[in-house]
Amino acid sequence: MKRVIITGGVAALGLAASVAPVPASASAQASVTVVASKLDGPRGLAFGPDGALYVAESGSGGKIKCATVPAEPGGEASKVCLGLTGKISKLADGELSTVVKDLPSAGSDGLGTGPHDVAFAEDGSMLVPIGLGGDGKLRAGLGPKGKTLGTLLKIKDGKSSVMADLLAFEVKHNPDKKDKGSAIDSYPFAVVPTPQGGALVTDVGANDVLQVSASGKVTLRAVFHARKVAAPAMMKLPKGSKVPMQSVPMGIAAAPDGSYYVAEHAGFPQPEGVARVFRLAGKKVETAVKGFTTVVDVAFDGSGRLVVLGSVGPVPSDHQPRTSLYRIEADGKRTELLKPGTLSVPLGLAVAGDGAVYVSNKGFTPGKGEIVRVDLPA
Repeated sequence: MKRVIITGGVAALGLAASVAPVPASASAQASVTVVASKLDGPRGLAFGPDGALYVAESGSGGKIKCATVPAEPGGEASKVCLGLTGKISKLADGELSTVVKDLPSAGSDGLGTGPHDVAFAEDGSMLVPIGLGGDGKLRAGLGPKGKTLGTLLKIKDGKSSVMADLLAFEVKHNPDKKDKGSAIDSYPFAVVPTPQGGALVTDVGANDVLQVSASGKVTLRAVFHARKVAAPAMMKLPKGSKVPMQSVPMGIAAAPDGSYYVAEHAGFPQPEGVARVFRLAGKKVETAVKGFTTVVDVAFDGSGRLVVLGSVGPVPSDHQPRTSLYRIEADGKRTELLKPGTLSVPLGLAVAGDGAVYVSNKGFTPGKGEIVRVDLPA
């Protein structure tokens, strides 16, 4: 696909049976506390076997080696530079510490594409997808220290190895190649472990979800093709014109019934209400929830309810969706859990055993990222 710039128990829920846009109920009164600050590009969150909260920090690029990213039609070429500024950090007893460092990060202006998520396999090892946002030529251009960009890493006892090369799969297959404007582009973003030591990984660049076996074999689990939507006025096209909109699958979560839910961020032009949450069950891909404008991440709470990090309503003129936190109730209604404007470019969430929701916040503010704890009323 074209390169993506990110702006920002089923039966009990009735999700698969009812996919109509759901009206919002009254906002719940939640309290928000900053529990960690000064993070460098916080992305995905996960609780580890030790009960601590882990966060992927995508880093800020660096100066090891630079490469040119080709221009999109009508745009200009750009330069990204590699550094080893990505890391995995751990929040325990109120203290944030680095547990894995020197992971690759490629970017510019202090914004890095590096580790985007962290999850834990059955054996306790970390699974970490490393982003890229380009093709094989871009990765090669960043030199040998960037060779794990576009891969899924497995980290155990401090030792890191490539579990799967997701960019290589995209180069060979490009599953959305039939879509207009499709190009080789891999940007691994989120990961969830599967039984028998495997994993599912979303690729926002490739518009797909990839299945990785315990041995590292990569297969296609789902591909999300572009849709035609009304062209925005800013494009000055004839009335009634339509343009392709990329799907951009981001977060992924395991549901209580063994299925998996995938957040659709939706690409430009992001018309109101177009984003969905997908349900993967076996070989089926279903729409579980719709009516959002963007969806960044999803998780399930202790009652089996879906928690959504996303936005509703039209995208503001500054092109930054006003992402907030929502919960899909048992009757299908959507409850907004935070006051509008509480969060700023949040990119990941995790639900604690006590029901609190943790969100990685200020994901595009180098050195000023946060983790916030959201305590919800009973």
